[in-house]
Amino acid sequence: MNVQISLGDLGIMLLGTALLVLIIYAICLLKNLNDTVKVFKKVLQNNQYNIDKILDQAPSIAQNIESISSDLSNDVKAIQGTINQIVGTTEVAASTLAENNDVLSKVIGAIQIIYSIREFFNGFKSKKIVLKKES
Repeated sequence: MNVQISLGDLGIMLLGTALLVLIIYAICLLKNLNDTVKVFKKVLQNNQYNIDKILDQAPSIAQNIESISSDLSNDVKAIQGTINQIVGTTEVAASTLAENNDVLSKVIGAIQIIYSIREFFNGFKSKKIVLKKES
């Protein structure tokens, strides 16, 4: 007994099988989705009191946030004035320091020269002491 199956019939059987697998997969997916919705509904029912409480407090929370924002805005504006004064004072101090920098560098240079001369003479004194001990 020879049975011949045409390519068209084979294609229809494959499509039918694929459709059957797809239907089974969709049924499993819908069952899992139904279980998830049941759990979600149970959680919502258990926490309904807390949800209502939060929703009742939301307007007062929004008002508090608005109040804090306006207070912070006023404080920032006040601080900006203080910062501008500090910047001005810093600029004056920097310019004064730049003007006095030449004087300071000359004084430091003179101190370094005096220190070098002192070290030079201290070197002679220590050599004289070493020479006296050797003789």
